[in-house]
Amino acid sequence: MFYVRKKVVSWFKTNKKRIKKTILIGLLLFLVYFVFFSNDEKDNIEEVPFTSFTEMIGDNKVKSVVINFNEDFFIFETKSEESFVTENPRSEGFKRELLESGIEVEEKLNSDAQTLSIFLNNLYRFTMLFLIFFFVKRMMAGMKGSKKMNVIEKGIPGVNFSTVAGNEEVKEEMKVLVDFLKESKRFTDSGATLPKGTVFYGPPGTGKTLMAKAVAGEAGVPFISINGSDFIELYVGTGAKRVRELFKEARKLSPCIIFIDEIDAVGGKRTGDSNTEYKQTVNALLSEMDGFEKNDNIVVIAATNRLSDLDSALIRPGRFDKQVAINLPDKDDRFKILNVHAKGKKFDDSVNFEDWAATTIGFSGADIQALMNEAAILSVVANRKKITSEDLDNAHYKMIMKGHKKKNQKGRNKDELKVVAWHEAGHALVAKKLANNTVPKVSILSSTSGAGGVTFITPDDNVLPSKKDLKNRIKMLYAGRIAESLLFKNDEDITAGASQDIKQATNLIRLMITEYGMSDELGMINPHVLLNGSQQASHIVKEAQHLSISLYKEAYDFVKNNMTYLEKIAEALLEKETISELELESILNQTDSIDSED
Repeated sequence: MFYVRKKVVSWFKTNKKRIKKTILIGLLLFLVYFVFFSNDEKDNIEEVPFTSFTEMIGDNKVKSVVINFNEDFFIFETKSEESFVTENPRSEGFKRELLESGIEVEEKLNSDAQTLSIFLNNLYRFTMLFLIFFFVKRMMAGMKGSKKMNVIEKGIPGVNFSTVAGNEEVKEEMKVLVDFLKESKRFTDSGATLPKGTVFYGPPGTGKTLMAKAVAGEAGVPFISINGSDFIELYVGTGAKRVRELFKEARKLSPCIIFIDEIDAVGGKRTGDSNTEYKQTVNALLSEMDGFEKNDNIVVIAATNRLSDLDSALIRPGRFDKQVAINLPDKDDRFKILNVHAKGKKFDDSVNFEDWAATTIGFSGADIQALMNEAAILSVVANRKKITSEDLDNAHYKMIMKGHKKKNQKGRNKDELKVVAWHEAGHALVAKKLANNTVPKVSILSSTSGAGGVTFITPDDNVLPSKKDLKNRIKMLYAGRIAESLLFKNDEDITAGASQDIKQATNLIRLMITEYGMSDELGMINPHVLLNGSQQASHIVKEAQHLSISLYKEAYDFVKNNMTYLEKIAEALLEKETISELELESILNQTDSIDSED
């Protein structure tokens, strides 16, 4: 509520002049309307003498009377549907006389109530007229394109390839584009034309915008940045107009780079029922790119998280014909990114960036920046002059668990702790002994996000996991629930703690069946291509169930056959709450020694 109130107050402060102007215009319009258009009803009706009224009654011509017995005049209607005004005699029994003559009598409110009724009626009509006027004015303003484009950035960026860590292959590919912008004449003289459009695609936070800036910075040319959603509005034609304005501005700054972030917001696949505004905007964008001349020297770089969602007309040759993947950084790139974000910060000697490069697998550049910043904040809060491994550990825990470690861990139920310890021990056991993964840390400390514990698993830094790798990942996810089942020796007392594990495992199974061609039943086909919706669901669910049951059984047999390890890991967790990889390996090695002696 406080946030909402703050936003409302901020909006009123920002729009104070506009609000005052609107209120004054509204009052003026209401005054004009009230004076000129809200005349009394009787002012527009012919007045006749009362004697004429009585004669009409005698001739049986009067149908009805609308009267306020306190007013000087009243209105009556004849059977021929003509209306007249005449004087009110205000005599006793007048209403009775009218009724006895077979005349309908509608008695009006007293004067004050009637005035209020008229006022409220006029106010309602005026309000409706004012709203219509307001929306028409807004629509006209939108059609005229009065709202300017929200250009995020315009100018030569202060970054280049040397300031961007990682993505060396992308930099190498972009050097040709940089040379083109720097020495366009040398290329055009040989008959080469400048590539018109490039799409950077990849997961969020991988540095697509930063790489586009680096290209402009390296070439020393202006960088015009805009978000794809800024082209689109309710009013048809606005987006197309903004596209034309954008390219007009770019031609003035040529040579330059236009960067369109989240281009899928405007350039997504078009269907038969696509919004007209989207179609016009995309057509305008394509038209502008098709109209590039050799001497325009404008390059358009777009970014998207989902290349497959883009309209095919956008990525055909001559438009965004170069597609460059900006992937998650590998271990070497993560080490470089860690060092970039370490600048300006002081670290304790205990911090080893090589170890953290291995630990942060799956992190994007933005994630690593957030990790380092959070660690710096935690060190300040703890009154430390240097960032320690503990600060990085806590920051890492917070990012993975989406919350802080709970300060009060003592109030937790012992039975609950035992369940969590066995659950996490199951994950750790399968990760180390079956999948041979790195397990930097296992903890049963609960988080403010609601999680009861966590096992940090670092899989091989491999962008092309094998079928065996994927199966082992699923078994790791199932191992927590399996450990609970072995603890209770039944499936009736298992907890809901495996909900996220099941969700992740189900997604991996879906990918194996639908994307990776790893289904024994369906084989090397993509069911989305061959089957309709209902057929897809039926086949995929059936195969997913079969694969899930099979992998669960294999994982169950493995964990059950290694119960000694499971119990020892769980005991260590209950004793220490958190164990490192060295401690985990020590437990496994000691258990191996005991088993060999037996």
